[in-house]
Amino acid sequence: MPSGSSSPTVNPDFRPVLSQPPPAPAAPARTPVRHLYVHVPFCTHICPYCAFHKERNLTPAMNAFLPAFQREVAWATAHFALHPETIFFGGGTPTALSVSQLESLFSAWPFPHPREFTFEANPLTLSPRKAAVLRAAGVNRISLGVQAFDDESLRLLGRTHRREGIHASLRALRAAGFANINIDLMFSLPGQTPAAWEATLREAIALQPDHISTYNLTYEEDTEFLQRFQRGEFHQEESANRRMAEAAMTLLEDAGFLQYEISNFARPGFECLHNAAIWQGADYLGLGPSACSTVDGIRWKNLPHTSAYADALMNTGTPPRELEPLTPAQRRQESILLGLRTSQGIPAAWAAGTPSIRDLIEEGLLESSAGRYRLTRAGRLVADSITELLA
Repeated sequence: MPSGSSSPTVNPDFRPVLSQPPPAPAAPARTPVRHLYVHVPFCTHICPYCAFHKERNLTPAMNAFLPAFQREVAWATAHFALHPETIFFGGGTPTALSVSQLESLFSAWPFPHPREFTFEANPLTLSPRKAAVLRAAGVNRISLGVQAFDDESLRLLGRTHRREGIHASLRALRAAGFANINIDLMFSLPGQTPAAWEATLREAIALQPDHISTYNLTYEEDTEFLQRFQRGEFHQEESANRRMAEAAMTLLEDAGFLQYEISNFARPGFECLHNAAIWQGADYLGLGPSACSTVDGIRWKNLPHTSAYADALMNTGTPPRELEPLTPAQRRQESILLGLRTSQGIPAAWAAGTPSIRDLIEEGLLESSAGRYRLTRAGRLVADSITELLA
């Protein structure tokens, strides 16, 4: 899933063991936290396929968010050894914030020069002025929520931008000095043919982005799209999904992109450092409503809803959270699920004793090299099934 999908992946079976906020740690985390995620929950329009926490960008909620977020930043710097090498602003739509709100957000921002600083953007809400403000604040990577180029598909997805807006946004970003731009695309849309998807990929390549993320549409709980799927209005064929995924591999690799994760393709040297670190099991801190964190074997999630988030921070100085200690078995399972999706694969020892390994190698879905297991090209097309067997 795009638009917030670049945020850290969490266990889908997440069940908090505490309903009340856990006490803040008395000292910085034993291991410095080098990866920071910020969730900005506001959107100008709620897309019918999206299951991420989001809210309409109503002025009162947005005005409440900014001072509360600054309180949370102060709380985080006081309680953790924060030395961010990567920062990722996702959502929601971070560029739903106005120019003045962005300037306010960055006015006291204490982490101006990370190695990678990503900001998600929507073509409709990204102006040349906002692009300049982001670049001046130290943002050096933009993830643009394109999803599709043809206006019919954009209307189906509930997207409010159109093809020309995409081109205008990319021109504004390059003019502002951004040399690292990702575009998100979606495939297996209702009624989409493999030929139409290939046309989308070719148009994306022609725009010369540095990174392309391709997401297979999934029908998520609590979305309008799931309801329409259950009513039989939408259909999805696994064989068509695989053809489209294979088309992405072929066309993007021929254009010089490397597939370093199932859904992510980059020109050499433009891999997303933030997501790559999370996929390899690095600790990360999440700020903002519904943001997740994992530090020293403990995971917590900020409660959603901006009003509750803001009230807690303004009254107590502490974000409202739910806590989930991770067992070694959970951490191993997540490491396999995330690591096997990457081109680096996983250490062979992680899957030692798994009976299906030999079968997967014989079927040409998995390869063993230098003490690691990696998915083959054929294996990447059925990655979810393979990770379920090994996790």
